[in-house]
Amino acid sequence: MLSRLQDFLSRHRRKFIVTGVLVGGTIFAARYAQRRFVEFQEKQAREFFERTRRTTHFESTEKTCNQVILGMGEEMCQAVLRECSTDELLEQLRQNPKNKLELWEDMKIVAFTRLATYVYASSMLVIALRVQLNLLGGYIYRDIMTEQKQVTDELKQQYLSLIRHFITESGIRDLARYIRTQVIAVTKTMPLSQQLSLSDLEQLFWSLQMAINADTRRDPNSRMSKYLLPSQNPSHSPLLQKMFNETLDLLESEDAVGVCSHNVSRGFVLACDAIAESMGETLQHLPQAQVQTQQEQNVKFNQAGSSGAGTSKIQNGLENNNLLNINRVLLALAKLIPIISGLTSRGFDATSRPHNLPTQLLTFYVVAEKTKTLGANVYESFSSA
Repeated sequence: MLSRLQDFLSRHRRKFIVTGVLVGGTIFAARYAQRRFVEFQEKQAREFFERTRRTTHFESTEKTCNQVILGMGEEMCQAVLRECSTDELLEQLRQNPKNKLELWEDMKIVAFTRLATYVYASSMLVIALRVQLNLLGGYIYRDIMTEQKQVTDELKQQYLSLIRHFITESGIRDLARYIRTQVIAVTKTMPLSQQLSLSDLEQLFWSLQMAINADTRRDPNSRMSKYLLPSQNPSHSPLLQKMFNETLDLLESEDAVGVCSHNVSRGFVLACDAIAESMGETLQHLPQAQVQTQQEQNVKFNQAGSSGAGTSKIQNGLENNNLLNINRVLLALAKLIPIISGLTSRGFDATSRPHNLPTQLLTFYVVAEKTKTLGANVYESFSSA
């Protein structure tokens, strides 16, 4: 019996070996594939958990960022109002002085300076805080994932306090004074009696924007950091110095400069829209004789083949046999100055309805897609570095 079994095994030895190898290899391959599949599932689960955690942290950072922007935006608006105040000029004008014309010229300068300062300062503040808070958020997320504590509460406070230079020190002051010099250069040849349409006003704002951006040493778009942050980091912390340098690089990057330039252009469009609305309200209260005069000017405007201004809001405020198109209304510069000054005479106020111009500007910049994308890119870079 044993000899037969040995004989059988001897004759079929190769088959048994091959079968054993195949069966063993199959079992090994199945176990290896199962282990790799489990590892793949665990990796996918970890990546999903990390993405979810990062997304949640980013959304929390964005929410905090919006709250900080609106809170500091209120302080910024008050700083602009202090630097571009019209209170003293208005008080002198109420006394009907002999130099009334000179005072109105000063009002013209201050009104346009304050509006342009709001447009630029709001954009710069939103971009700076988006960059700062998302950079800080990236560092904090890395601390969470590595279970370290590099970013202390003191460092957070010191880093975020850098933007105070813009609001409470010389940032707003330097910006407003630079813009004032450009306003004087652009408007010095414009008499108070000059008749302007909305199209003329848009052209004026475009000329002012080009003049402000022309000086490469003081351009608020490409030289944001000059106004926003102190020239040197006041702390000796190596990590804070690193974050300070990274913030400077980001604010001077092409992405940030492009976003600021886009925001400023959109800000002047919003300003023209607000002026158009105020002009419509003003025209509704004009005496009948002046309404008739405006209608006659409107007819001449049409006959001359002039096209309307490109504002996004067209008011059809008055009807008196003829429809009066606000885009073709001509107003003296002296009548536009109170409108422009009134739009910027109050600071940020989220509770007012409708929102005043400073509130509209800050709110628009906060939700602007390009600004949010810039912040998301900063967070992505520093949370995964």
